[in-house]
Amino acid sequence: MITIDPFKTVGKYNTSVKLTKEDAQAKVKIYCHEPYAQDLYNLMTEYDKTGTVFAKDLQESSVYQVRANTISFKDKMIYAEEVISQSPVLIPFREYSKDIDNLSRGENIDFLIMVYKSTKFGEHFGSEKRALSVSYKQELFNNLAENKWFDVTITKLIKGGYLALYNREIECFIPGSHAAANIVHNFNDMLNKTLTVMVDNYDQSNDLFILSYKKYVTESMPVMIEKLEFNREYTGVLTNKPYDFGIFVEIDGYFTGLIHQTEFDDYDTLRKTLKTGDSLNVFVKDITSKGNQFRIVLTLKQDNVNSDKLAWQMLKEKTETRSFEYAIDAKNNSIAIDIDGENYEVSLKRKDLEKNLTRYPYVKVSKVDIFNKSLKFEFVETIEVWFHIPNITNK
Repeated sequence: MITIDPFKTVGKYNTSVKLTKEDAQAKVKIYCHEPYAQDLYNLMTEYDKTGTVFAKDLQESSVYQVRANTISFKDKMIYAEEVISQSPVLIPFREYSKDIDNLSRGENIDFLIMVYKSTKFGEHFGSEKRALSVSYKQELFNNLAENKWFDVTITKLIKGGYLALYNREIECFIPGSHAAANIVHNFNDMLNKTLTVMVDNYDQSNDLFILSYKKYVTESMPVMIEKLEFNREYTGVLTNKPYDFGIFVEIDGYFTGLIHQTEFDDYDTLRKTLKTGDSLNVFVKDITSKGNQFRIVLTLKQDNVNSDKLAWQMLKEKTETRSFEYAIDAKNNSIAIDIDGENYEVSLKRKDLEKNLTRYPYVKVSKVDIFNKSLKFEFVETIEVWFHIPNITNK
């Protein structure tokens, strides 16, 4: 005589469990053949309405957050558990990139791992190093999408350019033509250097990020241009052979400016001796802009520097980040600031005089914009107001 268990179904799946409409449409399969299968399914679907169901079995090649519980120097193993499911994860010392001693002292015990192996006995082996690679690759994709620049270390000279490491983990490629603002004069000099770059492209077929220093120079110029000073002598490098109209000189491996041929006493004779890589001492004569495009004009003599820009440069050095008392001249719609014993008059709009300045005992110059000839004042109560200044006169 054969006894039939009414709760058991034939086959791999339990087809007797009544599924919700959504699960039925999604073709959900129930493996459980126990008598309580329907009750368990009902509880899970009810919980799923208010919470999130997580799988207890961790998946290989997936990234999880774990918490280190035990450090075994004998086994050279970190015994951890996945934070959500509390599933145990074994992390060999060789798969951990940080300091084991710091971890054993309870520092940074929560970190990301990638499960790279799961055994039939339910053991999961994780790698913090491999998780870093996934995390850093995502950072690079974000940097590409958001036009961010970052630092890499150049590690190797290869055909066509360099290999560089991002966060000591992700290997990237920098074409030789993109490794400098203009040209690389000595390719070996670049090795082991830290270089600020941007992601120019991602080569999906080779899983390789293509980086560019030139792109960084172009994108960061509106920010970096303020670093140039009109009262400083620079040592520049000739970027190319002389042209009929003058020569281009690179400063600090970043800025490129033109010295017009009229700056030289006998340019036709001199241009025959000048060559790429030659050094010249120069001054910034002037900087003009159109949108985010900047044109840097250089000169050999300090006396040729734009006097207006030079005056604003000196004002910036004297005032930026400093606070000053001021006197109001309502008739001329201006305030007078005493700067190291010299009285400077700043023209303002009348509404700014009436609305703000009479309420504060002093002004703090938080920024001097040389190119737009304006100052940014920061007042006592952290109120910031921009004023355009048509002229500054020393009285």
